[in-house]
Amino acid sequence: MQKGLLYMNSLEYFSTLEDEENIALRVDEKEKIFGILRAGSNDKFFSTISLRVGDGKEIDLGSDAILTADFPRPKNTMIFCMGALSDDENGRMPGEVDDKVHFDPRFLEFGSHILIITEPREFGERISVAISNNKNLFGSKLFNSGCGLVKYEQLEKYSGPIGLFIKDEKYSWQLEYRVAFGAEDNCLNTGGALEFNIGDISDISHIMPIQALLDEPLSIKRRTYRKTGNANGPISG
Repeated sequence: MQKGLLYMNSLEYFSTLEDEENIALRVDEKEKIFGILRAGSNDKFFSTISLRVGDGKEIDLGSDAILTADFPRPKNTMIFCMGALSDDENGRMPGEVDDKVHFDPRFLEFGSHILIITEPREFGERISVAISNNKNLFGSKLFNSGCGLVKYEQLEKYSGPIGLFIKDEKYSWQLEYRVAFGAEDNCLNTGGALEFNIGDISDISHIMPIQALLDEPLSIKRRTYRKTGNANGPISG
């Protein structure tokens, strides 16, 4: 990856992986599902799901009926997954204790080392340039912005859109950030993956053992800023 190769697998791939020893790692059978509609009551209303037969008669499928909608091209929808540090709605980072971020030991299941991106904005720009230079890649309204943090929900009784950026809360320890776009068949290798090259990124990244992060959690130093002047004026800290 530090040489610029982002190895991207598809929604189809992640949804059909063999069980990884019952750990919430990569396999996710809901990965290619765009949305779920459940019959029955929820916080706001009561939903029913009906089947209309040939004579126009509607048959209620009952309170346990579930309707799912898959992405239209799951084998051509590619995702690249990373971990990202970001404050939650309470202004704290997941795993944060006493101004230190403690990582979950399950990260070792991904491998022995981690590549840290030191300039995320520049990293994103290089991805954008590489996408624009490849005519066999495509976007879709179903991909939203094509990148972003994953939001974690209880999907056991969830009803609504899932898309690419909602996953079950059992994966929340991964702190996932995703890049997603479509790729035509002629871009994919024999295993159905996209070997996407964005150019060398050794100038904006460095490699370190995951165990080092587990042994010595990252320290956080927050600063308070006070805005002065008019709306377009300077900000002082």
